[in-house]
Amino acid sequence: MAKAKVSNIQNNEAGLPGQYRTWFLDYASYVILERAVPAIEDGLKPVQRRILHAMKEMDDGRFNKVANVIGQTMQYHPHGDASIGDALVNIGQKDLLIETQGNWGDVRTGDDAAAPRYIEGRLSKFALEVAFNAKTTEWQLLNGN
Repeated sequence: MAKAKVSNIQNNEAGLPGQYRTWFLDYASYVILERAVPAIEDGLKPVQRRILHAMKEMDDGRFNKVANVIGQTMQYHPHGDASIGDALVNIGQKDLLIETQGNWGDVRTGDDAAAPRYIEGRLSKFALEVAFNAKTTEWQLLNGN
């Protein structure tokens, strides 16, 4: 009888195992939909949007060390410097929103970028004229993202 009770508790969604299953699915869905998949509106992930915002705040026309951009972005993105650095290099390698200087790696050969303290970047003219133009892009605060 005791075995049957334990089995019923484990299969019950209201029990602790059921709660973990439900919470995990909720969290996994959030990660996939809100952080891992680019938004349909602009093709950017939240970390990439935060990087561009930080770069705009730092923008004075000069190149900035990627390590400094990562540090500035950490104010908005609480998931660590490695994820920010990887996302920043990914944007820079596309050669559209960030003008790069130094060894940013090569996606065709699989070469990695140099350490963040050695490479530099700044917002491209395209990013400044389109992404940060009030006529083409509406920026707004989001809660929790």
